[in-house]
Amino acid sequence: MEDRSRRNNLRVDGVKENENESWEETESKVAGFTLIVVGILTKVYSEYYILYSDNKSEPLPWLIIGVGITVLLAGILGCCGAIRGNMCILGIFLILLLIIFVFEIAVGIMAFTYSSKVEAYVDKRLKIAVEDVFDNSSSSRDFLDWAHEKFSCCGYLGPSDFNNATGSKLTCGYNNGLPSCHRKMNCQKTLFTDGCKLKFYDFIKQNIVIAGGVVFGLSVMQLIGIVCSCALGCVRGGRDYGSF
Repeated sequence: MEDRSRRNNLRVDGVKENENESWEETESKVAGFTLIVVGILTKVYSEYYILYSDNKSEPLPWLIIGVGITVLLAGILGCCGAIRGNMCILGIFLILLLIIFVFEIAVGIMAFTYSSKVEAYVDKRLKIAVEDVFDNSSSSRDFLDWAHEKFSCCGYLGPSDFNNATGSKLTCGYNNGLPSCHRKMNCQKTLFTDGCKLKFYDFIKQNIVIAGGVVFGLSVMQLIGIVCSCALGCVRGGRDYGSF
């Protein structure tokens, strides 16, 4: 009876271990791949925004991709530790999860905190971009062309922002803005009369909130992974202790 009870306990422990290992593997891979995809999309779709933003924004996509790769590698490490039953590797995996968890929480808090400062930042960058167009700045021109096409807007407040440069080949004439202020970048097509200020502001703020939400969601997954790692360690530790 005692041997049968011990075998049943071992069988239950084995099921718990398999469940924990499966969850650790799944959540780490999902979190890692999610961060990598978010980083790549940020790099691809924010090309022109980052081009004209300050230098502090440029490393952000690479940072997200780097964290995603780290999470993915940590998940692989955790799986190896669980399969081999190596408590040392599981301990390293747990420490990595804790570090990543703290980092994700900090990033999420920063995202929601800085969302309130977006309006002032947008005002500054758009005004500088409009002013730099008059100096034939290619980076500001690319940035504005991107913003005009994406948001169907023109300048900071409207086409009149470019009236000071109506004598140059950059504009389509008085109160007609740049070619990118028109559909298909054709001065003869429909003119976008709205300024980009509010549309660009809403775009940046919305994406910051989404990014913060994604990070917090991944943090919850990491927290569950930490709990599962601790549970797996306790199960294995209890079995090792019982064997003596």
